[in-house]
Amino acid sequence: MKDYQLTAAELSLVADAEWILAKNRVIGKVYALFGVLQTAMAADPVIGGYSPEGEQPPKISRGEQYKGLPYVMLDYPRAFGRESIFACRTFFWWGRFFSFTLHLAGEALERRREVLTGMRTRLSAAGWHVCVNVDPWQHHFDEDNYRAVDSLSQTEWESILRKPFVKIAKQCKLTDWENIMPLAADQYAALLGWLVDSSGS
Repeated sequence: MKDYQLTAAELSLVADAEWILAKNRVIGKVYALFGVLQTAMAADPVIGGYSPEGEQPPKISRGEQYKGLPYVMLDYPRAFGRESIFACRTFFWWGRFFSFTLHLAGEALERRREVLTGMRTRLSAAGWHVCVNVDPWQHHFDEDNYRAVDSLSQTEWESILRKPFVKIAKQCKLTDWENIMPLAADQYAALLGWLVDSSGS
């Protein structure tokens, strides 16, 4: 078969506009969901009260090609700079999952390395994962990108914390759609609460 030739299944898809229209409606609903989620997070006393240095307004963005699939992400709270990153990123990945991530790099990480060192037990018990990749912009949960914190020794944990960036993440099934708002707010409130309890910032 030549590169440009379509299979019967592909031809059927090309002739059917409805699935693309349905996909666009779903993406619009993800935007709406994340907008309401951001409002709910801002109303939470822990999340709404957490103001990283250089904080920027919330941002919802989208793309079509993360490993070939569409995605939408909400960054809130967020502070992206040349020398520092602090971001709570909620990620929707079509056909895969939702995820909640705390991304720290540069000055934002340096200020929190000590408190992170003591958070392994809490993160482990709560089912969080930590990024082991050298690329901070990957979101999948394959073993070359994330490992469960409960699979790490304290020595391994501290070694990961010496990297230029740290990402702590948890994924949720897409079928949990109706519960994403309370789930995300609870997870981020706990995570940021642990940082505040120990660092005061």
